[in-house]
Formats: sequence, structure tokens, C-alpha cells
Amino acid sequence: MKIGFRHHGAVGPAQLPDTAFLDDWAARLRQAADRPVVGIMLRGSHARRAATEHSDVDVDVLVAADDGRAAGAGARQATSRRGTPYAARRAYLTEFAGRLVHVSVAARDIRSWVRRLGQPADWAFGLPVTAPARLLWAVPEWRRRIDLPVLCQPADEPRLEELIATLGKVAAARVADDPVGVRLAAADLARLCPSVLRPANPTVRVVSRRAALTAALDLPVAPPGYRHDMLLCLGLRAGDPAEVGAAAGRLVTGILPLIRPYADEIAATHGADLAEALVDGRVDRYLGGLGRALGTVTPASRDTSAVPGPRAGEWSTVPAPDAPLTGAPAPGPARPSRLDPAVAARLRRTPDGLVAAVVRAHDSGEVLMVAWMDDEALHRTLTTGRATYWSRSRGEYWVKGATSGNHQYVRSVALDCDGDALLVSVEQVGAACHTGQRTCFFTELPVSSPEATP
Repeated sequence: MKIGFRHHGAVGPAQLPDTAFLDDWAARLRQAADRPVVGIMLRGSHARRAATEHSDVDVDVLVAADDGRAAGAGARQATSRRGTPYAARRAYLTEFAGRLVHVSVAARDIRSWVRRLGQPADWAFGLPVTAPARLLWAVPEWRRRIDLPVLCQPADEPRLEELIATLGKVAAARVADDPVGVRLAAADLARLCPSVLRPANPTVRVVSRRAALTAALDLPVAPPGYRHDMLLCLGLRAGDPAEVGAAAGRLVTGILPLIRPYADEIAATHGADLAEALVDGRVDRYLGGLGRALGTVTPASRDTSAVPGPRAGEWSTVPAPDAPLTGAPAPGPARPSRLDPAVAARLRRTPDGLVAAVVRAHDSGEVLMVAWMDDEALHRTLTTGRATYWSRSRGEYWVKGATSGNHQYVRSVALDCDGDALLVSVEQVGAACHTGQRTCFFTELPVSSPEATP
């Protein structure tokens, strides 16, 4: 097997592995697997087109679920306990032209792999992930569901309780004169800060661990000295344990006034008591005790008048090849589209060129949400199997689940008799509503009618 690289000096950018190399490895991994393989995915720097000659080739091998439903006809039966998610890692070194390439393989149960896309990435500082990928091979039954140009995972919840608890660990290590404990706890604390600051900041999608660090350090709404203190706590800037502990204390006390206006969001994830403690000053008093142990006795400001308003409607996208969010096309209702002219002729659009899309669960018929499609959004929905809509507020196309991880895999689309509405039946992963509810229609209204007279 051979792999080709384009050299620019000692460590220049490298081309993707050539097709023969990838095809050979896809065939080899399918034969070597101890369970039926349903798909093989290329990830990492090669999928991002950012590899160097020293980059690993990262591959996901997706295997059949224990119930056998993911396997194609004639596939071997799984040998492990039924219903148990499967995960294993293997590594290979392949020589080509006197050089070794590291092929890193993660084998995962297909259903648990799909569910994992609905969970935050543990390396992303709590930020949503939009990482390019490339499908190398798949059985027909699963190709449409896993042939994704990017792998999307949602943002983490604002983990304020864990942030406070971790500052307690930093203080305890300082009191115990444990410098290594201080550094370890401070690094954990720094990784939590972006998730807690997320409600006050624009959403940024990241494609790699390096991009996640950059975004985490550059949050526009952050405490004074935030970048310096983050680098100290992460161990990326020199400092003794006392300086690291003080930086951890400044981060937490500086974050409090910035997230106080978002107490309702804290209540939704951590309960009403912590949210009330954030507002009534109990959290400040608790941190005051920790601050004395860390040498940071300055209390958090109670003034929130200068805190920016919610930024949830603002977006900052880290560029990613073939990302499903393609940006805003030409303004106005007549956006260019590749929709079949026969289908387009049957649509009755609003003055903005849109048609309402009613989305329901394909198995239960439950109505999940209502969104808008123009001709091109409908074309993408029909041809990719991923529910794609037009955002009137942002003026761009969006794929459901691209940032939240709550993906919608389309099973069918029907046009109503007047041509002014679509019925989209989907397999919903996670919540359909941006509030975290399964359906957007969770508010019941009272219904009354006069009693029938005899």
C-alpha cells in the first residue's frame, strides 16, 4: 500500500491519502472486523485537508448493532451480548517508500456512534463542533444516514456547579501545599470556563482541538485578564502554583457577573437553588471563602448593567470544507436552486419565496416543529436525506442538528394539495425544539366550548 504526500519543506501540508490507499484499507478493515461492518469513515486532519506528512490517518469503523438491524443481508451475527454498545481501538503502522504511516482505527457500534453525535465533544471546551469527514464505504441501508460531509456535535451546557466545585479543589490543593494538585485542578477549571460563558457569547463552531482552544481564548464577552488567566491555568504560560491558583480564582469571580443575567438557563440545567444563589449573593459569599485561600479576595461585582444582552442569535463559524451551513446566498425570494423544475412548478410560495415545512416523527406521527424551506432547501432535503431549512433571521441555509447535534434524518416528504406546505417525516435524534423539548408544541392552551343543547 502506498500513500502520497506533497512536500513543502520538512513539514509542509500533505495531500489526502490516495484513493487506492483508502480503498485498500477500507477492504482490509472490513475483513479484519469481528462484527459486521456497515460503514467506514475518514476523520481528523486528513478529512479537514490540514494533514502534514506526520499526521495520523484516523478512521472510524462502524459495526452492526447487537440486534442485527444495522447489518446487510447475509452478514455474520454479532457475538457479544445483545444490546451492548461496542467500542474498540486498534493501531497499524504501514510502510511506504521507506516511511511509516500510523493508521488509527476506532471501531464503534453504529447506533451508539450516531447517538454520540448528539453529545458534546470532550475536547472542544464546551463549544459546538462541525468537523469535516469523508465516507469511504457503507452498506446501502446506512449510506444515506452516515454519508455526512461534517460530523456535528452540540455545545455543552453551562457547567457552573462543576466550575465552582473545581475552584474548591484548587483551593484545597493550595491549603494542602500540593502544587501538582493546584495545576491539575486549575487546568480542569479553565476547560469549563467557555461552557459557562457560552450564554453571553456568540456561538462559534469549531473543527479541531486547536481551533477550539483558539475560540475558547478569544471569547468576546469575558472577564478582564481572561486570556492571560486561561493560559496560566492551562499550563500554556509559566507561573508558580500561587499565580495559577490566583488566576483560577479571578476567572471564576470574573465570570459571575457576566452570567448572572442568565440565571434562568442555569436553573434549567442545575436546578432552581443554584440559580437563586447566583442572584441572591450566596455564590459570591462561598467564593469569597475560596478566594481567601487563593489570595484573590476581590468580590465579584454585583452590577450587571454593563453585561451584554443575550447573544444566542449571533454566529461565528470556523471555516470547514463542505460544511452543511453554506452561508447566505443572494438576497431576495429568487435564490438560485437545483430543484427539479417539475416539483418547483407545484410550489405556492410566500412573497419571500418560502413554503412552510411541518415536521413530524415518522414512527409516531408526533408533530415536532414548523420551519421554512425555499426551493434550494427542499432540493437539499430531498437529495441529502438531511432536513435543511432557510433561516429568515440569519438569511442562510441550516441543516437541523449541524450545531445542536439533534439531527433529523428524512424518511419522506409530501406536498399538500395547494402546494403551499410540506409534510416532512423524520427520524429525530434528540430534541426537535431549541428549548430542549422533544417537540416545539409543548404549551397547552385551554379549550372551551358551549355545552350542546338538546
